[in-house]
Amino acid sequence: MALSIGDKLGPYEILAMIGKGGMGEVYRAHDSRLNRDVAIKVSNAQFTERFTREARTIAALNHTNICHLYDVGPNYLVMEYVEGNDLKGPLNFDDALPIIQQLIDGIEAAHEKNIVHRDLKPANIKITPEGVVKILDFGLAKAMELPPSGDGTPDNSPTLTMGMTQAGAILGTAAYMSPEQAKGKIADRRADVWSFGVVLYEMLAGKKLFGGDSVVEILGGVLNKDLDLSAVPPRAHKLLRWCLEKDRKQRLQAIGDARRLLSESGAESPARAEARPSKWLWPSVGAMAVLVVALAVVSFLHFREQAPETPLVKVSIAPPEGTDFRFAGNGRAPAVISPDGKRLVFGAASADDKSQLWVRSLDTLAAQPLANTDGATVPFWSADSRSIGFFADGKLKKIDASGGAAFTLCAAAAGRGGTWSQDGVIVFAPDNNSPLHQVSDAGGTSSPITSLDQTSTSHRWPWFLPDGRHFLYPEQKTAQGAGELAAIRVASLDSGGKDSKIVLTNAFNAVYSQGYLLFLHEGTLMAQAFDLKRLATTGAAMPVAEKVEDVQIVSNNGLLVYRTGSST
Repeated sequence: MALSIGDKLGPYEILAMIGKGGMGEVYRAHDSRLNRDVAIKVSNAQFTERFTREARTIAALNHTNICHLYDVGPNYLVMEYVEGNDLKGPLNFDDALPIIQQLIDGIEAAHEKNIVHRDLKPANIKITPEGVVKILDFGLAKAMELPPSGDGTPDNSPTLTMGMTQAGAILGTAAYMSPEQAKGKIADRRADVWSFGVVLYEMLAGKKLFGGDSVVEILGGVLNKDLDLSAVPPRAHKLLRWCLEKDRKQRLQAIGDARRLLSESGAESPARAEARPSKWLWPSVGAMAVLVVALAVVSFLHFREQAPETPLVKVSIAPPEGTDFRFAGNGRAPAVISPDGKRLVFGAASADDKSQLWVRSLDTLAAQPLANTDGATVPFWSADSRSIGFFADGKLKKIDASGGAAFTLCAAAAGRGGTWSQDGVIVFAPDNNSPLHQVSDAGGTSSPITSLDQTSTSHRWPWFLPDGRHFLYPEQKTAQGAGELAAIRVASLDSGGKDSKIVLTNAFNAVYSQGYLLFLHEGTLMAQAFDLKRLATTGAAMPVAEKVEDVQIVSNNGLLVYRTGSST
């Protein structure tokens, strides 16, 4: 089905053909509804109901390093249009390391959702001009049921057979498929581990691991060739040997374990990098300051008097040029630090009062606007620091932290805080006077997870504890003749909030990190030790900072963001 410039597929206007694949042609197109360019893959045949169903499951993947699938038509797929170059080598190990780590992150994220690529190869990997790795066509090999086709180039041939659920089918591109795929066995996530190893070898060596003049010769190498790693740096040998075990029972069983092998090979893993001693940041902005404070200061003041003081560095974070921060008021979008401690997200408005979210890495000087977040309020991060939740247009939404489409999750009239567990559950306050609700990060209808009694006025600003099941939240009550009082409660998803109990009184806006609750008490930021097993405070509360407006979030590595002052 060849298309011409100006042809339309629903709301998508074709701009140019950009390639051909095993399923048909690939076009660059423009989505007139969302005013963005997309990539459209047009099939030579109508999609089956099963394929459409599985493709929509794949569309739920939302990760920085995976190309997003936006839409499924009767015979076409609408995907994120990725500017950039295909993955090519040879690269020295240090230059390749960021790419390797991003590949691991992307593959792992999909595997955690039980989605396997089964056709991982350099042609399915792009590097954007900003250095972001994008894995294309994730999981589509599993869904497709189209007949094989090819261009006559065996070492870069299209997927040989797409009937992923049928035993005996040969899957994947010949030069990158696993031995079990070459034998026609059903592939699982360990097939992706093998293909990752083959891609890694090619990235470092600048040549293919398995070559030949025919598919039969290539598959013979996959099944029988002894592994020769002399062309790649020794630092990669251990990881490659574990990835390229022909017996999948002996192979690396989870792609996430590759991080440890990278570290053992002398390369620093992200987790190890985060564990290094770092300088604590205290950024401030005009009269309203955003302070990033080391929780180590708390323990130094009271519990570890003999420990050396952590050095502190003060830096200033100004709003993006031509904008003002939106930290307070009805359209508030305060600065929130990511759980990994690497990025801030905040709201800022232009002179015409149009606001959106901005993301700033703490190792850069400039913030980047996040498209598709107009009018966003009260942002919060996913547990893996890859996505951002926010409220806009009476809805709870999510977006990849690196940009892309914003996905509506459920209704939320006027959101007042959210928290996102590592299990994909979001607990949030849908408005000013409601109990907390919960919803899956895949979207759906939300349901109450707490309940208000006759004296309660609101539940807001929830915060998940490390187990991802229990969460903190402030409860405001109206006492006779005493105005509003606040207490911090803890409840669990497992009981539907029915086990809720008070852990602090006369306190507000609590967060947890590294053994402490941090909360506000009459304008002072306090810290108090907290026992996660008993869900109870211990010892006395200690002051951290005075004249604090609110606590925003604390990262896993101990960086705390809070706000002082009354206005921007």
